[in-house]
Amino acid sequence: MKRLVHAVVGCGRVAPNHVDGFSVLPDLEVRWACDRDLTTAESLARAHGLPRVTTDVHEVLADPEVDSVSIATGHATHHGLVAAALEAGKHVLVEKPLALSVEDGTALTSLAERAGRVLSVVSQHRYDRVVTAVRDWIEAGLLGSLVSGVVSLQCGRDDAYYAGSDWRGTYAGEGGSALVNQGYHALDVTRWLTGGLAVVGAAAGHTAPRGGMETEDTLAALLRGPQGALVTYQVTVASSITWRTRVEIIGTGGSVLFDLDHPGTLHVAEGNEELRAAAAELASAKVEQAPPGIGYYGISHRRQIADFAAAVRDGHKMIADDRAGLDTLSLFQEIYRVARHEVAAPVLSALGS
Repeated sequence: MKRLVHAVVGCGRVAPNHVDGFSVLPDLEVRWACDRDLTTAESLARAHGLPRVTTDVHEVLADPEVDSVSIATGHATHHGLVAAALEAGKHVLVEKPLALSVEDGTALTSLAERAGRVLSVVSQHRYDRVVTAVRDWIEAGLLGSLVSGVVSLQCGRDDAYYAGSDWRGTYAGEGGSALVNQGYHALDVTRWLTGGLAVVGAAAGHTAPRGGMETEDTLAALLRGPQGALVTYQVTVASSITWRTRVEIIGTGGSVLFDLDHPGTLHVAEGNEELRAAAAELASAKVEQAPPGIGYYGISHRRQIADFAAAVRDGHKMIADDRAGLDTLSLFQEIYRVARHEVAAPVLSALGS
């Protein structure tokens, strides 16, 4: 088996999860730590034993032995860095979102296809054991027809989180805040489980802004699934609680309530006997140990990274591929569009992957 060589571009909060996920794979070397701040790159390299450090992404992309890169930088930089990596012949795993506009996201998916390279947007919670189990139950009909859902995320971000960043809390750098950053994964998972979501209505709030942020700290939306299920979705970064998610999916044959926190917990599974038995089996499974990094990122970066590395080797379609990332980008951009007007929007065609 050919040894793969990987590089991490952006050495901030989530970078340790990328280094950990790639480092545990056989026949793979994490070679580069790249960040515009040399001290940050050196700190990551020192902590994880990475052999090469640079502030110049072009030095990384010019390394002919580098097969793939992680892009873990500010949102507004994703499009340019992903495009440069693909054009250099590298496979790319990019933190969410894929880009800040649907047009830029579409251009990246087209470029990846032309280049014959794997492009994946980090959606680690699609790989959570609770989420994958619920997905299987829905596909097997254990919940019956989906009729409604309730999705919420509350978290707390202080003044320093925004004031200490040149991109967070800004439209130009982050593209929004509560929805596109903290609320992204709850929305992405719900869209995946329901088979697609369209926007019925939305509103955004600037109710308790932190650190001079100009973007929303709270957002609520009403969404509709392809068979008519209505989903209420809300996110805030102005809570006193550090992190708490809840996802409730209700069907004619059963209901589930779970979270995306570490390690991800199934709180309720009620309905038919088959659903209850499946839930009991899931509850008895051994909980995985948390990897290094921030706890509320969960434990599934390793699973997505393993899927990514396997796709680099064999070309299979990933659970969280670029098309999935583009479809979620399209959904949150539509939510933002409607929220700016705070009026009901026509029901859109259900999104695909």
